[in-house]
Amino acid sequence: MSRQHWGEIKEENEDKEKQNKYVPDVMPDIERSMNNFSLNEFEDDYPAKNENIILAPMDPLMLYGISLHKYANDMIEMIRVAELATEVNLIPPEDAAPPIPPTPELKVTHQRNNLNYIEKEYTPFSRGEDVESPDLSETVVKQILQKCIVTIFAHVGFETTHKSVLDVLTDVLEEFLKKICLNLKNAAEDEETHGTTFPHAIERVLTQMGLGGVYGINDFYQCRVIKYIDVLRKRCIDLNDHYATLLVPQSPPSIDKLSKCVSLKRQLYFFYFDCVF
Repeated sequence: MSRQHWGEIKEENEDKEKQNKYVPDVMPDIERSMNNFSLNEFEDDYPAKNENIILAPMDPLMLYGISLHKYANDMIEMIRVAELATEVNLIPPEDAAPPIPPTPELKVTHQRNNLNYIEKEYTPFSRGEDVESPDLSETVVKQILQKCIVTIFAHVGFETTHKSVLDVLTDVLEEFLKKICLNLKNAAEDEETHGTTFPHAIERVLTQMGLGGVYGINDFYQCRVIKYIDVLRKRCIDLNDHYATLLVPQSPPSIDKLSKCVSLKRQLYFFYFDCVF
């Protein structure tokens, strides 16, 4: 029987099954990790269920604010070009100048109700029935949260960002929503055990987290969405008026009254001097 020393290279004819016992085959995992769509794939024996998830439409006021930001940026660029043309006296004629683009219109799809009577809409959730919610993968959750982050910051006025910044903000939003869900679960359990003075567990969680309850969220929406739209509209109108003034040909500057008087006195003086001599 041959003795094997420490550090000695094993013979090539050694049993391969014995090698695989200590060194697992990781090639399939490496190939799978290099696949860009590996997160969306499942094994053949995995009980996966594909469902078409319909997301709620975006707030039309948020989308309208984004379109107003885009319109304002386009007008600022047109004003910059027009001001450069004015400085070098290259003002094009009215028919050749770029026209003012149409202002974005708000597309409101909500239904108006009579304040005296609003018919209540019953849903399985409002009836207290169990609502089946789909199980979302981590990849789908990230995509939905990224879409929310992009919409919020585009509404504020940002146009570009880095992927790393978007990933960090997505993680922050995910942790914030997890915290709300955890606090809501604890509030509901505490309400069943000890009771509460809040009208609802959601009101309690929003108040304790410093959001001001439902009233605070409504006030935030009124200020940061509805009134913000009015500010953007006024800005677009001011930009349109400024651009329209740049398209009007400017008349040559009129001579100052003082310079007129000085010129007239000078002419009278030389006329008197010629008459004397």
